[in-house]
Amino acid sequence: MKKFIGSFLVSPEFQRSLLALPVRAMVRATDGFMKYSSAFKMDMQVVERPHYSYCMLKAAELAVRLGHDRISAIEFGVAGGNGLVYMCAFAEEVKKMTGVTVDCYGFDTGEGMPDPEGEADLPYWFAAAQYRMDVPALKARVPQAKLVLGNIRDSIDGFIEEYNPAPIGAIFNDTDYWSSTRESFRLYDKIKSHPDAFLPRQFMYFDDVLGSETEMYGPHNGQILAINEFNAKQDAVKIHRNQNLLSFDHLAYRFQIYYAHLFEHPAYNTYVGGERQEHLQDLLKLKAAR
Repeated sequence: MKKFIGSFLVSPEFQRSLLALPVRAMVRATDGFMKYSSAFKMDMQVVERPHYSYCMLKAAELAVRLGHDRISAIEFGVAGGNGLVYMCAFAEEVKKMTGVTVDCYGFDTGEGMPDPEGEADLPYWFAAAQYRMDVPALKARVPQAKLVLGNIRDSIDGFIEEYNPAPIGAIFNDTDYWSSTRESFRLYDKIKSHPDAFLPRQFMYFDDVLGSETEMYGPHNGQILAINEFNAKQDAVKIHRNQNLLSFDHLAYRFQIYYAHLFEHPAYNTYVGGERQEHLQDLLKLKAAR
């Protein structure tokens, strides 16, 4: 009965209903002593950043299917650091649920946004020096995180060689600019030389693809333009908006989750169904029971 009730509460049908709001409030109020699982809280939309939770957890589940016990999650555009703080906290939950360790990296200038390169960077909405970071304060809050400071166009080049990251499975891109988003995609230049630094498919979140009528994001500016240009110029990696979440209209973030397919990754065609799928489900059930 408990399992049935839980499944009903997280179902799209219930989540769309008027009852979902008071139930979410009740879950938040009773979380301290009821000790709900992180997966349940994520599905109930009561965690602070469900979009971060989704990408990190699903990347870890893919890692289990591929035989990895450690992955990396990257945030491009850290600013005040709330996203990175959440990543580090949720990494502990991912470890409990899947057994996978998540290393968290944050790319940022440390000094706010650089100068916009032109119209595609939306200079009517973004400006240099916005979103400054208090570097010492953030390092004190999340000493376990790895901050990669400097303009992305400079810091991205030697990142793989310097940090030797576990396979990158989740990427959160909040760089705002077309130009900075474009530079972040240079990460994929390292796939052939360092395939062990990547999962063959990645879960991605783009912050600046939805906005107001003042921002006016579209295919000719900002992050959407960067994605389209990246896809058009090469065939080794393709980034696309997810299809499986789009019908879940109770998920506010569903239009901002993307997937990256690294077609030339040596493990891209590794089969992840069948026994591997059953092994994953058994593992997750075991972790949830603890």
